[in-house]
Amino acid sequence: MPPHFSLRVSSSPEFKVIVSVSKKVCKLAVERNTVRRRVKAVMINLKKDLKPGLYHFSAKSGSIEVLGKELEGEIRGLCKV
Repeated sequence: MPPHFSLRVSSSPEFKVIVSVSKKVCKLAVERNTVRRRVKAVMINLKKDLKPGLYHFSAKSGSIEVLGKELEGEIRGLCKV
């Protein structure tokens, strides 16, 4: 299964999460915001295991269908936790 997100990490003194979801990925704003909320919720749980920095996620097509443990596993894999 291809990844539903890509991740870029930049150095920063504080922990910050940015999630970009374009209209090409999800047409409806409700769906784009749902993807953002899901990723941020997983990252809050992983915050204690990660170094401070700027974590920029870019959603790809099909990201709206990724839920729960599958989403957490994919994000853990990207962050290498």
